[in-house]
Amino acid sequence: MTDALHILKVALDVPLDRVFDYRTDKPNTQIGQYVVVPFGARKMIGVVVGISDTTAIESKKLKSIIRLDPEVIFDEQSFKLFQFCSQYYHYPLGQTILSAVPSRLKKINTKAMAKKYLYRLTPKAIELGVDQLPPRQTTLKRIVMALIDATLLDEASLRSMSSAWKKSIETLDEMGWIEKEEITLDDKVYIQAPIPSLNDEQKKAFDEISKTNKTFAAWLLYGITGSGKTEVYIRLIEEALKKEHAQVLVLVPEINLTPQLESRFRARFEKYMLVTLHSHLTDNERLTHWRLAKEGQAQIVIGTRLSIFTPMPHLSLIIIDEEHDASFKQQEGLRYHARDVAIFRAKSENIPIVMGTATPSLETWFNATKTKDAKKFGFLKLTSRAVLDSTLPEIKCIDISKSTVTKGFSPYLVEAIRDRLNKKEQSLIFINRRGFAPVLLCSSCQWTGRCHRCSSRLVVHLNQKRLRCHHCGHDEKMPLQCPSCGNTDLYPTGLGTQRVEETIKEFFPEARILRVDRDSTKTKEALNDLFLKMKNREIDILIGTQMLSKGHDFPYLSLVGVLDTDQALYSPDFRASERLFSQLMQVSGRAGRAKTKGEVYIQTAFPNHPIFEALKTHDYENFANELLKERELAELSPFAFLVLLKGEAHQLTHVMQFLNDAMINAQNLSTHVTVYNPVRPMMERLKGMERAQLVLQASSRVALQKLLDEWVPYLRENKLGQKVKWVVDVDPLEF
Repeated sequence: MTDALHILKVALDVPLDRVFDYRTDKPNTQIGQYVVVPFGARKMIGVVVGISDTTAIESKKLKSIIRLDPEVIFDEQSFKLFQFCSQYYHYPLGQTILSAVPSRLKKINTKAMAKKYLYRLTPKAIELGVDQLPPRQTTLKRIVMALIDATLLDEASLRSMSSAWKKSIETLDEMGWIEKEEITLDDKVYIQAPIPSLNDEQKKAFDEISKTNKTFAAWLLYGITGSGKTEVYIRLIEEALKKEHAQVLVLVPEINLTPQLESRFRARFEKYMLVTLHSHLTDNERLTHWRLAKEGQAQIVIGTRLSIFTPMPHLSLIIIDEEHDASFKQQEGLRYHARDVAIFRAKSENIPIVMGTATPSLETWFNATKTKDAKKFGFLKLTSRAVLDSTLPEIKCIDISKSTVTKGFSPYLVEAIRDRLNKKEQSLIFINRRGFAPVLLCSSCQWTGRCHRCSSRLVVHLNQKRLRCHHCGHDEKMPLQCPSCGNTDLYPTGLGTQRVEETIKEFFPEARILRVDRDSTKTKEALNDLFLKMKNREIDILIGTQMLSKGHDFPYLSLVGVLDTDQALYSPDFRASERLFSQLMQVSGRAGRAKTKGEVYIQTAFPNHPIFEALKTHDYENFANELLKERELAELSPFAFLVLLKGEAHQLTHVMQFLNDAMINAQNLSTHVTVYNPVRPMMERLKGMERAQLVLQASSRVALQKLLDEWVPYLRENKLGQKVKWVVDVDPLEF
């Protein structure tokens, strides 16, 4: 092979489903190395995905790479994963790879965080003493004397003594007088709680899963809230890490699960390197953690959905906590589902995967209990709470159609909160809506504030006296009079977390109240502060959104009040009842997790609805099985496979022309796939763009994918699509 014919196939972060050829004179290039290449007038970061002797491009037009970085950013197993995602989700390979690596790597100049060290004197230095140093080396003497006094010094302390501290440390190192140790990523001290013993169900789950620790097996660990699923995870990780160099990946649905889980894991795995990967890390922190996982140094990785793509050369086990959570599905760019990608990765690497939840997604429940041929997943149950004498909370529905409601609260709920305050116990008020109130209403003409860019109303944020759109971010001053009729009697109607907080303060002025939502919890330390305050009983009443509905353990919380749930009962989304049941079951599970008996009050105008009947008996199994019957009759997931083509443009006619043409083409490609007419979604306009969509449905995933293989390239070449921003969403969760 000559240098002139050393051709690299490079994937770039561009919306073109192809790779690009570049010449290099660098020998020993590997697939997975990243390069800087010329692309038009720009320089771009790319990744080598192939090496060839030949190219179809003329020699004079073939460009050379600018730089080849020695770092290999993914291995063969990772490349298989990227290829699968690119093919299954019909997304360009270059964008698939580069959406999965840390953003810091995609910059032309990248550096990892510099390692930091602590310094101490060697026994030799202590024995000889400072008098053995040359008399004029005052800086050297000062550093040695400081080390004698302090034992350990960090670089900041040394720098404060002298700007030439590095040279002095080098001299001491050459003399054999000093040794250093690297500062770990997390220098906090974690207090280990007593290790609980496993009950019979936990032990059975551990034993059954452990039998498959050397081969692929997918397990559903279905356990009620507070049943000790996390303890089973920890025991499985301990078992996996007995193997030399082993690594474990733990996926959690969102950042608010990470602090509690991380502290518990660090306390139990203090001898192992544990790193986290989530959106609250800085770019440099994320890159450093990612590299530690890639190099096999980090034995435990806890991360959110993007972490499924992290290269881990010795991956031995994958755990997915709260597998039902919709945040595992990416809604922009590469629209992958981390659970599904994790199952593919586990199968590809021949390792077990454990999915834990109290409310499995119907797809997972079906795969574990109902598949016709044979169960795809192993099925394990935890039916009792792990804490001795702890029981599931009693769930009661308050019929607000027959009860007087004051500012969103029934007298029964107010009295229940007062009772908890008297007992020095904690309460959680759950409402899934930020802001003060959903709507600003004119008492005269019924005008409501609407977003001019979206098909939605503006939400009142009273403290800031602003109206905000929670869809596009539009923000404006709250008007003093009605823009339509001039009336000055404008009032907020409906409930939001800010309004609930104001009402609670009015009802219970002596109570210590904390509101937790995206508006009040913007820093990465805010949730840690919340856990500490709840643990130390510095909060009496917690008001929150779905951020608080999952995974959190508050031992002194004995009451949960749920407001304003009825809007989800009759949603056109076929998954709405599944999501509502899951959310209410999860938030109910926050109550009574220790020895304090828990109660849940749900305010509703429909107390006899099947969802609430199932909740009262904590009967997820029967509820899920009834939903599966409905889905089978309607030929919906998991009995059918769906693809959603979404389009948006400034003019609706452009969108409809494109979608109608796409529909006709799809109908001509296959008789085994049902192609529905284009329709407007619930949110017809978003961020100033008119929207429409069409659905493809098939009983065979193979038939659907075969159609997509021909259909997506047609859409990319379609001139009508040049005026439309469109996307293909395989296995969509939102319509």
